[in-house]
Amino acid sequence: MIVEAALTNYLRRKYQHTLNFSTFEQISDPLPDQRRTYLLYIHIPFCEELCPYCSFNRFKLDIPLAKRYFHALSQEIAMYRDRGFRFDAIYVGGGTPTVLPDEMGKVLMQTKDWFGVSRISLETNPNHLTNDIMTVMKQAGVNRLSVGVQSFDDELLRKMERFHKYGSGQQIKEKLSQFMGMFDTLNVDMIFNFPSQTRDMLEKDLEIIMQIPADQATFYP
Repeated sequence: MIVEAALTNYLRRKYQHTLNFSTFEQISDPLPDQRRTYLLYIHIPFCEELCPYCSFNRFKLDIPLAKRYFHALSQEIAMYRDRGFRFDAIYVGGGTPTVLPDEMGKVLMQTKDWFGVSRISLETNPNHLTNDIMTVMKQAGVNRLSVGVQSFDDELLRKMERFHKYGSGQQIKEKLSQFMGMFDTLNVDMIFNFPSQTRDMLEKDLEIIMQIPADQATFYP
């Protein structure tokens, strides 16, 4: 967090004299191209805990604020519906989209009804791999689940400050195995080239992914 704040301040000072912003009296929303369909990206910027390495737009969960956010999200999606946009797929990222599963489920079901979307991808964390939460997501139409695993190595999980939040690599593996087959695709998000990560650690992660066996794995540097 200190590094992130320092970098933000540095960039602000560096570019404050070179960036020239103009004020617009009115900004028009874009109109859709009726010859095509679009993918709708929904961002849920809340997390129960903030991981120190994550650079995505996220905030510590504030439940009243998050509920207002979901309400505003529904209003914004309705605006795109009224403007004639056609979506054939949804991707929900974060943050942690499943921090308020009932609210997330309502938004997805509403959006699916409005646009007839049949492909819905959603990110989550290992601690949300529970029967209750996954059932809500399944009923809301999610057919591709992406789980932020990062690594199955306990040493790395501790350095990432994830061990105490989400459990050991073995516990995460067992949770993933439990929900294999519930969704059309179960993807695991992994990290490579993390400081102190060795080739052996990475190879072990690959072995575990194939043992589960996950449908898909995505590796990020």
